[in-house]
Amino acid sequence: MRIIDLTIDERINGYCATAVCSYEWYLAATAGAEENLKIQRAIIKDSKAYQTLRADLRRGCVLPPLVLAVSHITLPAGLSPATLSDAAQAPGFISALQSQLIKTSPDDTFIIDGLQRTNALRQTLDELDGHPEEKAKFLARQLRVELWLNIAFGAVAYRMLLLNAGQKPMSIKHQVEVLSMKLKDDLAAIPGIQILTSLSAQRRTHAGQFVLAKLAQAFQAWLQGSPHIDVKNIVMAQLLAESAIDILGTSLSGAAVHDDFKALVGWFIEMDKVLWPIDSQFFANETVLLGISAAVGSAQRNDTLRDRMKKSMESLKAATVSNPSILAVEQFYELRQGEDVRKVNIGEFSREMIYRAFQEFFISDGTKKMKECWAFGASQA
Repeated sequence: MRIIDLTIDERINGYCATAVCSYEWYLAATAGAEENLKIQRAIIKDSKAYQTLRADLRRGCVLPPLVLAVSHITLPAGLSPATLSDAAQAPGFISALQSQLIKTSPDDTFIIDGLQRTNALRQTLDELDGHPEEKAKFLARQLRVELWLNIAFGAVAYRMLLLNAGQKPMSIKHQVEVLSMKLKDDLAAIPGIQILTSLSAQRRTHAGQFVLAKLAQAFQAWLQGSPHIDVKNIVMAQLLAESAIDILGTSLSGAAVHDDFKALVGWFIEMDKVLWPIDSQFFANETVLLGISAAVGSAQRNDTLRDRMKKSMESLKAATVSNPSILAVEQFYELRQGEDVRKVNIGEFSREMIYRAFQEFFISDGTKKMKECWAFGASQA
């Protein structure tokens, strides 16, 4: 792997190294990505286009540049936008970074653009088993990559959404889920959290355990301010994408998006601990996470509701610590079970009910009882 250029994106305050590498280096650096795809985006195996791509790869075709994010890189001392533009100092920075990036760990490497091309490379390599000469030639071929260094989750999400907004090759859901492993890294520092993956099949055994895929969807619901993330309508998807870009773009210092969503996850953890003895599954429920996240995200960007929301969330947590029945989860279950499953999509109804209930709670400045809010939410769902 050889870095040929180093630059800074001043919009997202992130350094990007452009490099040329062998297929062998790239496949080693991204080992395990296919496993991550199982909770992100389905691997395309039988498509005629990708069959053709694999055949072309064996013939030596050139792929468009792939994009990676790399974490836990120690930036060279003295590196800044000003020193980077100094022709005398830039080679030293590049050399220092190259010595680290050559031995990049797959655990610190995230595929931002090129999941399917990565899979095509790996499948082609598998097809060359039994052909050692052709395999060696294949692994030695060159690939162009962009390596984003220590880039904040919100900045990566912003860049991905912005670049895909026009053509929409991936849904918003998939774009955020692609970054779920990066999200895991960002949320891991929250006290009391244990992030589980779908692959581990590990069951919750204590409060504070959350499945990564559910947190990724909660982030998306928070970002959109909507509990319904499986959007099929093209016009609505476009509006949501533009809203997400605006949200992320107005807080590219990273602090707002990063800290506000982390605060919400911290709230989930504290509430999960309080409720665990009487209901260990309420905050493990994806529907609950989506509904609350959407309501909080929507209020976060409303000048009138923002302060009310924060005050209401804190007062609800304090009251629930003193008396867990304050949350009135039994009322939530009764209202949900009272719907006719032949006439109503219970998942959509539940998400909307939670979303509307917490909106009402925020509007009341936390003065309404949750039992009343659940009833209001059910009437509006």
